[in-house]
Amino acid sequence: MHLEVDMIKAHLLKEQGYKQHEIAEKLGVTDRTVRNYLKSAPRQRKNRDYSSKLDPYRGFIKALIEEKPFYNCELLLPRLRNMGFTGGISILRDYVARLRARILTEAVIRFETEPGFQAQMDWKELGRSWIDGRYQKLYMFTMSLGFSRRGFIHFTTSMKQSVLHACHVMAFEYFGGAPREILYDNMKTAFLCDSEGNFYPNRKLLGFAHHYGFTPKRCMVRRPQTKGKVERFIGYVQTSFLPRIEGDTFTLDELNEAGLRWLAEIDEKPIRDLGENRMERFIRELPHLQALPGQAYDSREIHEVRVDVESHIHFETNRYSVPPEYIREYLTLKVDLLRREGELLYGDLSIRHFPLTDPGAHAKITTASDREALYRLWEKQRARRLQREQRKTKTRVANQEVEVRSPAQYDRLLEVTQ
Repeated sequence: MHLEVDMIKAHLLKEQGYKQHEIAEKLGVTDRTVRNYLKSAPRQRKNRDYSSKLDPYRGFIKALIEEKPFYNCELLLPRLRNMGFTGGISILRDYVARLRARILTEAVIRFETEPGFQAQMDWKELGRSWIDGRYQKLYMFTMSLGFSRRGFIHFTTSMKQSVLHACHVMAFEYFGGAPREILYDNMKTAFLCDSEGNFYPNRKLLGFAHHYGFTPKRCMVRRPQTKGKVERFIGYVQTSFLPRIEGDTFTLDELNEAGLRWLAEIDEKPIRDLGENRMERFIRELPHLQALPGQAYDSREIHEVRVDVESHIHFETNRYSVPPEYIREYLTLKVDLLRREGELLYGDLSIRHFPLTDPGAHAKITTASDREALYRLWEKQRARRLQREQRKTKTRVANQEVEVRSPAQYDRLLEVTQ
């Protein structure tokens, strides 16, 4: 069914004057696939008069397919039966197929956006790579501006919510502003789904979006071509940038620095479909981006940790020292997983910032100042224990009872010894 819908859409777009490469971009397929679509005519169906049976239900069906384009006709038919529909499933399928093709074609066309209006975002999983001295899973955050096609990439070892937000902030700072809308797929860090199949934005993403003034939008289910710009950009990264670094060993910082150099390089290359380069279009788009707020969104993870008797906290598999005056206290740990940095707070008081080591290192990290302060504390505690023991000894001696005897008793003792 998807293949037939794409074929119908390709023919409709061709009739509207779109060129072959433009149709390929809108559908998220290759030029060769579009060429094959256009060579093949969509399956023709016999002309039948469905109007007398379907007319009363067209409004209901259209509203349902607009909301859920791939709603199953076998599930739809019983609902129509309850409403009085007497036709068969074949005429329903024929009508829904044409309706679905028209709706999806209009949806794809709508994704040609005005300057500064929309960006598209996606993750790309790149498998395991040798990074920072060990094998780790590698992911690529990608954002592409809808009008200029200018892109941003950042490589990470996590796709957690806090990392997603931090990558957004880096992209906004790279572009010098934020779009009014960002398009996502159905990843859980962006959209969640209830038991009835209805999608709603992730609460944490909504708070982040409110801070920067953009609206999160979800692309159609099973229709990744609705965010074809970022999909094509990811393909460009895979064919143009990743082969350059294949087989090399690098740190995450080195990889991201290389990525920024590559982005600057492609910004000056003309885009075949548009007749100009990304930077030329971005210069026109930049004034339409929203200004960034004065303070960046704090996207760090928050953890409550307790200081042990050796003046260390535990996070992931590692232990980090803190000043010994906080022994047995509960502290707040704010973690930036993207930069691998932590901040310790006691209430509103910031105690220190420190780098995080590898999550699986099972390391004990103790600063020299914390070690010296802990030794001094132990010496004071030892001195206090000695003082308490000495006071207890003196008290015991002072409290011992001494028998008092009269002089006559001593005289008798002397007489006995003589």
